[in-house]
Amino acid sequence: MRLPYLRKAAPDVLATARAQRWDPAEVVRVLLQEEVVGRDAATRRMRRKNAKFPTGKTFSSWRPEESSIPEATQNALTTLEWVHRRENLAVSGAVVIVGLS
Repeated sequence: MRLPYLRKAAPDVLATARAQRWDPAEVVRVLLQEEVVGRDAATRRMRRKNAKFPTGKTFSSWRPEESSIPEATQNALTTLEWVHRRENLAVSGAVVIVGLS
């Protein structure tokens, strides 16, 4: 196994471990956690790239006057409250479907 994220973090983690006299199990746990976090981030980047989602889209570049979505709905969507409520949102063309789950 190459463990690139573990190897990158190892010098700092090992220095801290020596200075603070960590238990060897704690050193292994921290290094493996670094590898897991790194792999998860790399997987997300790869999946986004492979999905070919449009990039550079932000609320500040949104032009509400060009949308067929009612302005009240646009305003409600930009608050992102639906994300915190764990609701789904599907947008297709001129149709907006907000599903509760």
